[in-house]
Amino acid sequence: MKRRSPAFGLLLIMTVLSLILAACGGTSTVEETTTTEAPVATTAAPTTTTTAAPTTTTTAAPTTTVATVDEFEVLANHIASVLADWKPVIPADVLYDNLTDGDESNDPLIISVRSPEHYALGHIQGAVNIPWQTIADPENLAKLPTDRPIVVYCYTGHTGQVAATLLKIFGYNVQNLKFGMMGWSDDPAVVATTPFSAAAGYPTETEVHELTGSYDPPEWATGETEASKIAIARAQAFLADWKPVMAPDVLYDNLTDGDDSNNPFIISVRSPDHYALGHIQGAVNIPWTNIADLDKLVHVPSDVPIVTYCYTGHTGQIGAVVLKLLGYDSINLKWGMMGWSDDPDVVATTPFSAPAGYPTETEPHTLP
Repeated sequence: MKRRSPAFGLLLIMTVLSLILAACGGTSTVEETTTTEAPVATTAAPTTTTTAAPTTTTTAAPTTTVATVDEFEVLANHIASVLADWKPVIPADVLYDNLTDGDESNDPLIISVRSPEHYALGHIQGAVNIPWQTIADPENLAKLPTDRPIVVYCYTGHTGQVAATLLKIFGYNVQNLKFGMMGWSDDPAVVATTPFSAAAGYPTETEVHELTGSYDPPEWATGETEASKIAIARAQAFLADWKPVMAPDVLYDNLTDGDDSNNPFIISVRSPDHYALGHIQGAVNIPWTNIADLDKLVHVPSDVPIVTYCYTGHTGQIGAVVLKLLGYDSINLKWGMMGWSDDPDVVATTPFSAPAGYPTETEPHTLP
């Protein structure tokens, strides 16, 4: 038998011992280190949606320039220029000669500004009817010719002068029939009012009263910028309710009632020479052609009633109309100085005496 070496035996014993220790759960002398890495949290980056801001194209609104004017000044200056060369009245005989000269091409358009009832009683040949309170109505103005003379008339000359003055300021070629139907017809039924008969005989004075003080103009606005349109708008605002004349006895009673606080501001629109001959107590003087002058108006109060007067009632009515258009509380003295004073030197004109006795007709005529 072959004999084994001692090293072989030792190796065998160690192998057996290793197997026994493994079976018994022996602990290895080598430590195993386990490194557990923290999980990497992968967070998706938030999606940023960039929405482009809408492009806003701003179109600038068209610039509207609203013209602002001093309406009072525009109207006053226009009236002053209109009155400077105007011949406001036509005598009855001049109109009659025109209508009977056999040449109809030169006939004026004639407007009766009396009531429809009184127009129907009798009117001047060919006359149409537009009551004076409606003279500024657009439908009436649209029918009036701008290329033909116009003559208006009323009862005594006063409301005819209201209409004529307004139409002149509006831009028409117009005159008022002096003394109205009272001076044309001798038929009391057609005249349809009490004609002038005699002066009241009230006193006058010669003491001169200067224009003093400084006043703000009346406040109003129409929104118009053109003078004639301003005038039309102003007339439409007051015509329906305006009382254009005051009787002499009413003014006299006011001035002599012992209460000066209720006295009106009185304006003689006669010439300076005739003002100097005699005027109503306390009256100042502004000739009718200057009644709209700004350097005169600055001395006219806008917070008290104003009475204007002239020779026979006609140019005094112009003064009252102009002041009313400009916003003042104005009224005209009926008959003027002819109705106030019985002194012919002070009256300084030929008073009404009798009608001409010209014919009238009843056939109605209308504007085209």
